[in-house]
Amino acid sequence: MLEYLQTLFREPLAFFDQAIFRVLAVLIGLCCHEWGHAMAAYRCGDDTAKRAGRLTLNPLAHLDPMGALLMFFVGFGWAKPVPVNPYRFQGDRRKADLAVSLAGITVNLILFLLFTYLAALCSAFMWRADVVREVGLSTLVSYRYNAVWSVISGTAAEDFGGLIAVRWLVPFVRLFAYTALVNLNLAVFNLLPLPPLDGYHVFNDIVFRGRFHLSPQAFRIGMLIVLVLSAQGILGRIISAAVYPAQAAVLWPVRAIWG
Repeated sequence: MLEYLQTLFREPLAFFDQAIFRVLAVLIGLCCHEWGHAMAAYRCGDDTAKRAGRLTLNPLAHLDPMGALLMFFVGFGWAKPVPVNPYRFQGDRRKADLAVSLAGITVNLILFLLFTYLAALCSAFMWRADVVREVGLSTLVSYRYNAVWSVISGTAAEDFGGLIAVRWLVPFVRLFAYTALVNLNLAVFNLLPLPPLDGYHVFNDIVFRGRFHLSPQAFRIGMLIVLVLSAQGILGRIISAAVYPAQAAVLWPVRAIWG
């Protein structure tokens, strides 16, 4: 958080340039995540989200004002949770709750796959052909190495200018790679079995068969714990440990085709 604010005062133009791509990536991830919950709930018989105008991909329906401001200025934020009434579910409520809980995560994983392959496809033409052959396309888009981070941060032209063949593709690769990263982070983050995250509901539905119920106060305490763990960087390290192998697994077709 301090790093983002320091950039704002030290290099305001660079900050706003980065913020534009960051907000676009996070908006896509968060709004599609909430839409996934709303659609799953509707398919399970609960039209609460639809009646509230949340069964849409329109960002204005999902944005939380404070979450949006933090998203722009400090690098993280949140959307308004989708209202769900489990008593309106048809059939097995536990299975319906599990489906709704997994829906947002599933949408984020699908977007991660889509934008990873879009970033790889554009990167194949953005970098010089000899660079792609020598280094390997999977390396150029891997989060383990510097090239994609240089693109995401907006410094690719300065860092690798002579190695870029098609410069107008750089902002597209930047957005696609950033959006893929955000969606993978959102999926892993929401899988953590901590209230009020989706992972808690998944854990409760699978392990306790939906019998474990927490009070609203317990959810608020859980949210406080999540914020503290995030501020301490603990959640970031846990998520990073999952992000790298997950992306490596997804990139195997890229390695098979381009090396």
